[in-house]
Amino acid sequence: MSMAELTSLLRDDSLTRAQRLTRLQGWRGVDAACAEAAPAAQRIGPAVCAVGALLGAALQAPLVPALFAATALAGAVAPHHPFESLSNRWARRRGSGALPPNRAAKRFGCAVGVAFLGGAALAFASGATTLGVVLSLMLGCTAAFVAVTGICLPSMLFTVLWGAERAAAPHLFGAPDSARSDA
Repeated sequence: MSMAELTSLLRDDSLTRAQRLTRLQGWRGVDAACAEAAPAAQRIGPAVCAVGALLGAALQAPLVPALFAATALAGAVAPHHPFESLSNRWARRRGSGALPPNRAAKRFGCAVGVAFLGGAALAFASGATTLGVVLSLMLGCTAAFVAVTGICLPSMLFTVLWGAERAAAPHLFGAPDSARSDA
């Protein structure tokens, strides 16, 4: 059922590629239009996590992935990843559009970052360096892919597991906000 929703979302010929990818991350209606106007802002959170994960793998120090896990945790529970908030502040000063609050599908990506970066930090701290490097590289490569292509793999997984309506919910946990999930 949810795989069909994902396929329908990604193959909707009435939408542009940018519109499909924006909706994949959970935005609908006016929020989707605002997010489409800020494509670089959509990618800044994954880009920062990619840098943090790859730097963590290179340095093999627990503090680096732990710090970036903290920013990912903020992104999972707050309306925006901390670096998206900075981007929004800068965009407003320039008079351009800001990224709307993240939806459940995108917040799930941040939660995945917390798990992998937190796991890497714990692995490095306990001396399991190989595990720490593997976790860091897995997240780093995935986040870099999202930042470069705009194709959010965690959002795709979220849609398959919990459905497109749930992906558009305002929070990672809780009931979908059906009033805002209109296309």
